[in-house]
Amino acid sequence: MKSTIRGMFMLGRGKREGIHEFSNTSDSLLSALAPWIALAVVGNLLPLLANFKDMHLVRISISMFLVKICCLLVTVTVIHLFASLWKRETAWKQTTVAVLWCFWVPIIDCILFFMIAGLFLSGYPNIFMGLFGLVSVLYFAYSLWLNWFVIKVGLQTTTQKSIVVVVALIIASMVIYAVFVACNYGYMAQMAQELQQQIEQAKSIK
Repeated sequence: MKSTIRGMFMLGRGKREGIHEFSNTSDSLLSALAPWIALAVVGNLLPLLANFKDMHLVRISISMFLVKICCLLVTVTVIHLFASLWKRETAWKQTTVAVLWCFWVPIIDCILFFMIAGLFLSGYPNIFMGLFGLVSVLYFAYSLWLNWFVIKVGLQTTTQKSIVVVVALIIASMVIYAVFVACNYGYMAQMAQELQQQIEQAKSIK
């Protein structure tokens, strides 16, 4: 019997057999997309119910929601594109499902790490912040490696070709975020200026 959780952590440990724990169907693809879409709704659209009068905030929130949805769709599209290009159409759904679920693995690892580190380093904020910076770098590196590995195993392709897919995903995501920043730069700059003024006022009070 297939198990998504088992497949996630098998691939997360570098075991190729984990790819077989994911189904190669449209339903499984929609199931893999659903948690990320729900997270985008909760994180970006639900807060608007409490503050719907600030139209700049509404614009930022809706834009960020669309950015996240576009990044998800880009992931599906890019993997499908390269799978078709390399005659691996039969494996693109399974690969995409595995990639989407494995996005959670570094996040879960970080949460568990900081929960444990917080228990032992609660009285040492400097050490904790140093670890935070180190873990952030490791998180990024591990995420890249895991995406590369899942794509390589899923599409049954070479190291170089799987790197091309990962690079294409990164570039596409960067373009989407660049458009977001360009469209909302004025308000973001205003928010940054207001935050800086609040920090300066807080320092002057002390």
